[in-house]
Amino acid sequence: MGRLNEKQGEQLQEIRKWAEENGNQISYLILQDLLKYEKQPIAEDETAINQIIHELMEQGISVEPLDEGESYQAPPTEQDGFVPASVDIAPLTQNVSNLMERLLNKEIDLNPAFQRRKDIWKNERQSRLIESLMLRIPIPSFYFDMVNEGEWKVIDGLQRLMAFSNYLIGEEKETGDGNKVLEKRKFEGLQYLKDFNGKTFDELPRQYIRRIKEAQVTVFGVQKGTPENVVYNIFQRINTGGLALEPQEIRNAMYHGAATELAKELAEGKEFLEATLYAVKSDRMADQEYVIRFMAFTEIDYQTEYRDDIDAFLILAMKKVNNYDDVGLKRIKRNFLKAMRYSRAILGKNAFRKIGEGERRGPINKALFELFSVCFSELDEEQLDKIVAKRESFLTGYAKLFREKEFISALKSGKRTDCVKRINKGRELIKEFI
Repeated sequence: MGRLNEKQGEQLQEIRKWAEENGNQISYLILQDLLKYEKQPIAEDETAINQIIHELMEQGISVEPLDEGESYQAPPTEQDGFVPASVDIAPLTQNVSNLMERLLNKEIDLNPAFQRRKDIWKNERQSRLIESLMLRIPIPSFYFDMVNEGEWKVIDGLQRLMAFSNYLIGEEKETGDGNKVLEKRKFEGLQYLKDFNGKTFDELPRQYIRRIKEAQVTVFGVQKGTPENVVYNIFQRINTGGLALEPQEIRNAMYHGAATELAKELAEGKEFLEATLYAVKSDRMADQEYVIRFMAFTEIDYQTEYRDDIDAFLILAMKKVNNYDDVGLKRIKRNFLKAMRYSRAILGKNAFRKIGEGERRGPINKALFELFSVCFSELDEEQLDKIVAKRESFLTGYAKLFREKEFISALKSGKRTDCVKRINKGRELIKEFI
């Protein structure tokens, strides 16, 4: 998107202000209308609109509803059995001061891989949580993965812990002499103890400081020795304080490493954003899941290793890539960027989308993303350039695929046989143009 002129800049600022005053959210249809309004619209084409939406969401503004993307459902599989006696989840009663000490010494991970936006609660909501402690009102339980004693991993309770960190511990700020100090936020929007609005934790009367520190909280900890598949299931089931975790958020939390770091980098890169027309949401790590899918279908033999369970297949890929050296990681990055560049050059606005009658296209489809990830990664640039040169004919052939019932059926299935079938269809089409 080009540089905005002064009038367009003012329009965009008004849109941001309106969204912020309405709970940091705005309807997609209203936003689209506002962006196209007047003689000097801020954005007219879909790419520019999606780019602005992407930027707004990065600033914490929710745009709903958006294209969630089409996926396929894997057939139900029997869960791996486990012995209940091996599950070790212990309830602990602790004081807030115990959690404060861990936060102060950075022994709780406040940057979990499964949440990009760790500071979602507004200051007023955070302040009122602390007010609850001063009023002796119980607050919800916390859940931690305590396998690593030196750094607890938050399963549920991140926003409450962020409130503790911001108001009871403080944020690191640099001073003029190069040193760092902890600066606590001032309370605002307190409902009952209004006299303390504008005050910090340290400025409270001793009675209230003591009341906060001595307040008891219930902590549930997953202990070392609990089977990995059970820990994963716990992440899936627990939802006491906010949105249920998405599968990729859980995977990132449990298998954080080289794979997740590379996925984050590539998902934020212009090649992926432009290929997908900025249409894939980033706030719940949906974008990173696409990159992980690329890794899985290009780094693992899907024809033998994919067992009808996409979740298990992606986890297998993450574990494998987490052990790669720099050479392996650079190879993935190079192949991914090539696939994204040529997806955009060849497929354009139809990249990873179905084309219906009258060239009408659908939302981004994960099965098609996997198809082109495999097919384009297998080709060198000379072969891909041949397809670019015959782009219009290729798109015509691509559209014809969606008239085949067998191909459409294969796109909707999570079975290995259908996965192989649809990718082979893509290969057959590509062979005609190279």
